[in-house]
Amino acid sequence: SSPSQESGSPGSRPGTRCQAIMARTRAGLLSLLACLGALSGVSAQIMSIDLGHEFFKVALMRQGKNLEIVLNAHSKRKTTTAISFFEHVRVFGDDALAHQGKAPAKVPMFFHSTIGKNYSAEDVVVGGKWWADFGLGDTFYAYDLVYNADRGTPAFKFGEEVMSGEEVLAHLFYFCKEMAEASGEGDIFTVKDVVITVPPDATLRQRQAVVAAAEIAGLRVLTLVHEGSAFAVQRAVDYSPEQGNSELALFYNLGARKVEATVVRFEARSAGMVKGKTAPVVTVLGSVSDSRVGGHLMDLKIAKVMLKRFQDKHPKLAEGVATNSKALRKLLAQAQKTKAVLSANKVAPFTAESLYQDTDFQTTIKREDFEEMCTDMFAVLTEPIEQALAAANATLKDLMHVEVVGGAWRVPKVQQILSAYLDEGKGEKLPLGQHLNGEEAGAFGAALIAANASTSFRLRKIFFSDITHHEYAVQAVALNGDWEKNKTTLYPLGAPLGGKKKLSFHTETDFAVRVFEDGVLVTEYTVTGVSELMEGKWKDYNRTSQPKISATVPLEMSGIIELKGPLVSVEESFWVNVTKEKKKSNLTGNATGNATQKNASASESDESSASGEEANASAGNGSSADDEPEIELKLKKKKHEKKLTVKRKDFFPLPLVDAQVSEMKVKLADIIAKEGEVQALAGLKNELEAAIYGARDKLDHDDIVKVSTEEQRAELSSLATELEDWMYETGHHKADFEAKLSAVRALLAPMEERAHELELRSGFDETVADAIADMKKVRAHIEANMSWVNSNKTEAASKKLADFEEWWAKKHESQAALPLHEAPAYTVKDVNEKMAKIQKDFDKLKKTKKPKEPAAKVEKNATDSKSSKKKKDKEAKAAAAEEKLPEDLATAEKELESVREKKAAAVEAEDFDAAHSLKQREEALVGQIQRIQAANSEL
Repeated sequence: SSPSQESGSPGSRPGTRCQAIMARTRAGLLSLLACLGALSGVSAQIMSIDLGHEFFKVALMRQGKNLEIVLNAHSKRKTTTAISFFEHVRVFGDDALAHQGKAPAKVPMFFHSTIGKNYSAEDVVVGGKWWADFGLGDTFYAYDLVYNADRGTPAFKFGEEVMSGEEVLAHLFYFCKEMAEASGEGDIFTVKDVVITVPPDATLRQRQAVVAAAEIAGLRVLTLVHEGSAFAVQRAVDYSPEQGNSELALFYNLGARKVEATVVRFEARSAGMVKGKTAPVVTVLGSVSDSRVGGHLMDLKIAKVMLKRFQDKHPKLAEGVATNSKALRKLLAQAQKTKAVLSANKVAPFTAESLYQDTDFQTTIKREDFEEMCTDMFAVLTEPIEQALAAANATLKDLMHVEVVGGAWRVPKVQQILSAYLDEGKGEKLPLGQHLNGEEAGAFGAALIAANASTSFRLRKIFFSDITHHEYAVQAVALNGDWEKNKTTLYPLGAPLGGKKKLSFHTETDFAVRVFEDGVLVTEYTVTGVSELMEGKWKDYNRTSQPKISATVPLEMSGIIELKGPLVSVEESFWVNVTKEKKKSNLTGNATGNATQKNASASESDESSASGEEANASAGNGSSADDEPEIELKLKKKKHEKKLTVKRKDFFPLPLVDAQVSEMKVKLADIIAKEGEVQALAGLKNELEAAIYGARDKLDHDDIVKVSTEEQRAELSSLATELEDWMYETGHHKADFEAKLSAVRALLAPMEERAHELELRSGFDETVADAIADMKKVRAHIEANMSWVNSNKTEAASKKLADFEEWWAKKHESQAALPLHEAPAYTVKDVNEKMAKIQKDFDKLKKTKKPKEPAAKVEKNATDSKSSKKKKDKEAKAAAAEEKLPEDLATAEKELESVREKKAAAVEAEDFDAAHSLKQREEALVGQIQRIQAANSEL
């Protein structure tokens, strides 16, 4: 039999849990994608990763935030799918690409399409099957591969370190997680949920590998989404036909490493309780991928031709340039730029400075030459469309829309071939739609699917269904070999994802369920517990039939299939005694009776059978022997059900089990921790270096010279020279750098402090004297004008001021006697703090309000009410304010100006009673002036 592995439960590589319900929003109003209401107080985040071969994109949906693309450290919206293990600290994206020319074997790229495939030891050798699937050759990409015989999979070797493909991919996913968490603009949050795009033809093992990689990175996969499906969902945000109409659309995704054609049906249906409200319906009908075509394959065509031209031009360098990874990287990078230029120009330059051994290389390439290089790819451009339409049972005439996405569709020849093919098949012009951002729509669409799978987001629905691109069948066999069921196809090719088929049959023995993918055995579930029950608890049951086995075999939206919840049940029949009361006759009509009856009750369990209890009857007056109850036997049935034990056995290539995932998570955490130490050490080294050069520079400054002796400066200079040599030594640890940095600061910091204090002390004596004088003025004002202030508080504040004056005099005298190279007797900061405390006390006393005078007592027999008294007081004040008002305008205006000045002075002195009286006089004068002016105007 094929090599295999066993795990303790069917959930050793659990599939993701997802729903087939889609979410809807508007692309032009992405702010509305923030959740309208969270069901919990904890903010939710969902990250989506559009995992391309050449670039990956990360989108993030957060509660209360816009759905947005996450920028990398270089503020770019897409990141190169590359990881570098060249240095002690891993780098990703363009930073990793820079290492590809130095150590290509330590910079894995374009590798994830080979994860989860079955290979032998011979396949991983250069020229073997792995390299054929890799598809990019071994000239511009060179990996050091080893074979894991236990799993039947290749692994990458980075020096002494060996990593599986899932583990390498996990590093990339963790980097995506860090990118998303760093995009919060000050908000701190953790990303745990993720949705990842995969090719539609990804096998079960490939999907399990992606899920395992995410789990190693500390992420929970909500679902896996087909790339073409993600584009279709994003398109449904802006477009859906009228209700009752159905339209077919083709999504043509030409990426770096493959082309994918997806046929989708768009419809609209009623949604919600509002009449006329509709939601789009997206149904994937067919999807086909072809790895013979790709944008990066075109880059390689140009690079190979340019390499040949250089070799022809420089024969002596021909052999060396072909094996020089730095030169090959330059050729490939320039090939990518040249291809982009050829999309807009018919001729493009190809320049590589100092390509090899300081030899520059310059040439040109024509668009027709480039198109001739890619003739084999252009010849198969339309085949995926034909196959996808055949799977959808449709033709070109049925298509209403075509959307081109991906990066390579911009090649003019590609557009020309597609347009001619579609127009001819349709019989009319069918334009190549560009409504989507081909670089980002996949990440956005995947995020929408994931948001709908979360209860933390509420979006308008997009009803969505996708299909499987593989056939899945099961077969049940007895473990003892007595019987074997026929193979049953549960999910044929093109079956909808999200199905939940039930497996049911009868047996009395333990059994196994085999799962086949496209006719190949991938997993076997060994189910035990039936034989034990039949020989034990259920042995003596009077069974009506053989035990029935039932289990579910769901094909989840992620495309992962597994056996779940196997149960065994039997039906037992048994007899019980049932008491039946006889009918009583009453001939006289006067006799009355009172009967009490107990019916037999059966107590059932797995250990005991049913038993009956005979009923007793007692009659009142007029009873006889004919009234005794009748006992009869009744047949009853009971169902017994038990869960069965499942053990999973996988066949090559073996997926990772839980223990391996946990081990790799620990390993990744260790790598991250060590990188943190390396980065911290590098930071300390930079700090120490800066401190050394800074100390040498400051020793020549005049302010440092003033506050230090020649011996102190010489000691610091000697330490700086010693440390400069020490830094070139190896084997130092973090604690060593911290100690050396502290030593430099211990000598330099006191000098800097003395220089700083010397500068601050300039003119500080006058500042202190002015502050003391101001506080004494406040004290004098309080003693002279604010008799209501508590004298004890005034004396306490005065005592503090006197103590400060005495302390300041001593400190000032001590500082005058100290040489500048010694620690100062005081710091300006300490003096200011002491003065601030005393000033606060005096300010508090100054703001003390004058207490109100007690109101006059009112006699008991007084007839005026409280409100009447207030009214009279108000009238009296008003009358007083109007006494002796000037009769001429000039006198009134002059007095008004004087009153206003007095009122302002009273307010500043906090004499609020005087200010109130003056305000009343001011109001009276204003009224008088208005009256005088009115009288003058009449005249």
